[in-house]
Amino acid sequence: MKTKITTSALVILMCTTLFAAEKAETSRPELYFWIWWRNLEGRWQELIDFAAEQKMDGVVIWGLQGWKGDGKRCREVVAYAHARNVKVVHGLGLNGYEVGKYIVSEHAELAAKISPKLADTDKAKYTRTSVFCPSKPEALKLLKECLLRAASTGIDGFNFETADVDYLTCHCEECEKRFQSTDETEHHNKPIGWPLEHLKCAADVLTEAYPKLWLNCEFAMQRFGKRPFVNCQRVLELNRRIDPRITVVWSERTAPPDEIARRLRADRENIGWYIRSGGIAGWYAKRILSSQSLVPIAQRLNALRPVCMMYRCYRPLDRYAVNMGVAARILHNPAISPAEVDAAVAEFKKTIEPGGRYSFVRRVVPGNLIAPGEKARLTVSSGTATRLVDGVAEPDDGIWHTERNSPKEAWAIVEWPEPVTVDRVRLFHQIDGHYRSLDYTVQYDKDGNWQDLPGMPVKDNSVHGWSEHTFDPVTTKRMRLFITRSEYGNRMGMGEWEVYAPKKD
Repeated sequence: MKTKITTSALVILMCTTLFAAEKAETSRPELYFWIWWRNLEGRWQELIDFAAEQKMDGVVIWGLQGWKGDGKRCREVVAYAHARNVKVVHGLGLNGYEVGKYIVSEHAELAAKISPKLADTDKAKYTRTSVFCPSKPEALKLLKECLLRAASTGIDGFNFETADVDYLTCHCEECEKRFQSTDETEHHNKPIGWPLEHLKCAADVLTEAYPKLWLNCEFAMQRFGKRPFVNCQRVLELNRRIDPRITVVWSERTAPPDEIARRLRADRENIGWYIRSGGIAGWYAKRILSSQSLVPIAQRLNALRPVCMMYRCYRPLDRYAVNMGVAARILHNPAISPAEVDAAVAEFKKTIEPGGRYSFVRRVVPGNLIAPGEKARLTVSSGTATRLVDGVAEPDDGIWHTERNSPKEAWAIVEWPEPVTVDRVRLFHQIDGHYRSLDYTVQYDKDGNWQDLPGMPVKDNSVHGWSEHTFDPVTTKRMRLFITRSEYGNRMGMGEWEVYAPKKD
């Protein structure tokens, strides 16, 4: 009997070993889109749908606020994503950012102390209102409460940062002693002990209460050293010393350089990479790094067998959709050929043409009374008038704007040969740019005088993309779009202007 048991155990062991070897040969890193909630402009379902269609494992979203109140926003996102088999990883600053700001605003006595030599820096201004002192037990108690509230929303994991990236760290006497932070500068030489303690605090509370949560933290190499990073002791020490319960996700510009990536991987198994193929916002992606250039990056990082790869994105619209979609194809198949990449680019580009699934101009609605081909005559204060009504809202080609002369106002006037009756206006505001309109009004000619439409003027506009204004029907021969303030002031403008007559029953 004893021999049989031993033989059976050996067979089980061999099968387990073979299964593990087979899994090792076929496994791939988990793939995530990384994004800020504010960039979604309320259209978060589109991100989840896009992630599901591109077979991404999940999304990392900063700004979910699962820790706030009952976490309603976060719960809604999680429920929708799980229905589409997409994981949700909650971005959360363990100090600084939203949680740090909340703690400091509620308990000013817990605020971090700024080093005298850094007191006049730009980052000091934000640090004073957003970073707490971790040497004070009450601050860590509040942090733990936030972590547990966020975890209770059903999320699949956390993506952590500490205050080392965008803020300064606390320089009270106890913190300086504990974290040895006296050599910190505004942007570099961040104390290693700071993130280590914050991360251990989070791991301790969460692994006990929610042991199935995936915990990871991201670090920007440039905050701890300089390229090529290979001999940066802070980077290497952080990588080795971070709590093994937490996956370390390293980033640096487009992606971590090969030599340091190999060294980090040799020191740690629980590791991942954070990459991007263009600018953070996405507008300039095609100018910074082509899709073809992403292939060798994906190949070399994938060869190091990471736990995950996070791709920083904006949202699945216009060239963002091309950027994100093609990146997903490459990350799923780093061995993809140049011809296959070109085919993927062409495929996604078709979807961003006006009226296409991922086009900024999503609804090409018939009946626009000032569309090209209509009898309306359009004049503008400066710039190219046709861009305001061409059905294109793409920044390089389709947005009307003034010259760079910091105007106090900008206007566009449309005039019809005969009076028209209208009850609806649609405007497209630049998604992310210097001349997105903040203060504006739409007016109509009433007996030779400009009259604001009902609901006008608009002040402190926060809409990126389409806004629609409806009102009781008015009859007029002229209308005016009048802008008095833009995001930066050196230019003013608008992506699209549409005017509609009342719908017939």
